[in-house]
Amino acid sequence: MLALAGQQVLAEGLPADPPAALVMNMHITGLAVARSLGRQAVPVLGLDDERGGLGQSSRYLTGLGLVPSPSEDEALAEHLLQLGPSFADRPVLIPTNDDWVLALAKHRDRLEEHYRYPFAEYDVVRRALSKTDLYRACGQLGVAIPRTWYLDDQTPEQVAAAVPYPCVLKPDDSRGFYNAFRAKVFVVQDAAQLVQRCAEAAAAGLTLVAQEWVDTEPGGFWSVASYLSPGGTPRGVFTGRKLEQWPPDFGTSCLADARWDADIADAGVKVLQALGYSGISEIEFVQDAKTGRQLLLDVNTRAWKWIGLPIAAGIDLPLLAYRDAVGRPESSGPQRDGVRWTFLRDYLPLVKAQAATVPEAQVSKDEWTALLAGRSSELVDAVHDPDDPEPAYDVLWSELTGGLGYRCAC
Repeated sequence: MLALAGQQVLAEGLPADPPAALVMNMHITGLAVARSLGRQAVPVLGLDDERGGLGQSSRYLTGLGLVPSPSEDEALAEHLLQLGPSFADRPVLIPTNDDWVLALAKHRDRLEEHYRYPFAEYDVVRRALSKTDLYRACGQLGVAIPRTWYLDDQTPEQVAAAVPYPCVLKPDDSRGFYNAFRAKVFVVQDAAQLVQRCAEAAAAGLTLVAQEWVDTEPGGFWSVASYLSPGGTPRGVFTGRKLEQWPPDFGTSCLADARWDADIADAGVKVLQALGYSGISEIEFVQDAKTGRQLLLDVNTRAWKWIGLPIAAGIDLPLLAYRDAVGRPESSGPQRDGVRWTFLRDYLPLVKAQAATVPEAQVSKDEWTALLAGRSSELVDAVHDPDDPEPAYDVLWSELTGGLGYRCAC
């Protein structure tokens, strides 16, 4: 693999066929994408704005480069424009978190001469990420969501008098909200707190929606993951559950399983089509413990942390996106249920703390042994793979020495 290097070195010597894939943000998600495409003989170039991502040491990378941060989107676009002519054929851009998606979508008109885009245009992405637009689309389509109050047509005082407590305040601009408050949402306990939080958000130029708090039993967090072609044709659709997360209260997934649910699959695809979205996405649903209904919570317009699970279950979303982008579209068959995905580094402290809450969270000794030996077809790890061992070594070295310090949730 070519080392972290300058832009001309990255493209040097690459064949025109198949076109390369540029995978951006080479941590856990980027690693899964690189393995998916690399195993199909696609040249994969990893791009990142800092060192240390676990995917940066994968043997499936043909090259690896440091580029400007997506927060400096003009500088990133200029860098890619300079790099573009050195490719024999237009490579496929595959960003793996919101910052990269939005930065690349924003400059699509300038970059599309040199690069292929397997995801939607900027305005469509922003609309899908906007909670106001998303939830109103769900209402028009009859897709169930938690009870929601919109703050673009009511005052905070009006909403505060109507909602039950506690309730959740969610931003239209998730990235801007996180940058301002270092939180994903506000959970408010009374009317005074709701009005205060709305004022803080308004001062930061942010719009919120208010939503009822939904109690959920363990194992009640579901996802619909898909790749839709431009025009809205679903090429691959997967459903599964987030079984456990670490830290337990507000962490990210460390154990998930593949389980097909046709109803939420249909609902998720219908919402994406109504928004005009194409590309890879993950739609989060939550099962209301009181009613048993599946309620749509959120849309992620990109690959996400446990995209390795649908890949292992036979719905290879990165490969579908790549092949569509290069003019060789295909559709997947049905998923293989029962496969589980874990991130061992985060799962082990959960077990140690005896915080597992669902029966499926108990992984047997035989399953672990098969996973570590590379013989398991029912349990896959986000990082460990005997076929590509160096990323797992990086995790081990980091845990033993505190050496890496790269803790991205993606």
